[in-house]
Amino acid sequence: MNEQVPPGLIDQVRATFAAAKRLVRAHVELGKAEAGDIVDAVKRVVGLVLVALALVVAAGLLLFIGGMLFLGEWLFGSIGWGVLLGFLLFLDLALNAGLAALDVRPSRLGLFLLIGVVVGVAVALGLAVGLGWESRLAAALGTLLALIVWPILAGVGVARRGIDGDALKAKFTPDATIDETKETIEWVRARLPLAPKS
Repeated sequence: MNEQVPPGLIDQVRATFAAAKRLVRAHVELGKAEAGDIVDAVKRVVGLVLVALALVVAAGLLLFIGGMLFLGEWLFGSIGWGVLLGFLLFLDLALNAGLAALDVRPSRLGLFLLIGVVVGVAVALGLAVGLGWESRLAAALGTLLALIVWPILAGVGVARRGIDGDALKAKFTPDATIDETKETIEWVRARLPLAPKS
């Protein structure tokens, strides 16, 4: 009879340790596989969300551009007016957004817009009623003038009053953090002298 000798304590410890290593490896490999699946799923979702956002932006642009062309044709009798006036409107809005970023008060920017509109309406009425021009052309020229006067007034107004650079700088300077850090440094120096006093 061939009797098997039971493994010794050292062999059992080695076998247990090897089994534990295999178990840990199996769990790590499972985790890696699941993480890879999760990353692939996240990539797919992010890609589809980006495609959806791009399509929404494209739809918005199409609506805006098409709307400007339609309004140009409907109000002023020419798609060209829609292109020109839409272009100027975008430039004016960009300029005003830049001025607002430089802390020009919105009330001032609104006042410049109001003055531009009043000038445009006055010119359109003057051309249509006073000189007998065709109403669509008068309206187009009045709108054009309003879109030109608005940014010019904004530029002149900012040039006269200037930009408060100190206030703008203070907006982006962490004064409270700097002051608190200085206080902390002074507090530490008072309690832990760095050099022996003579």
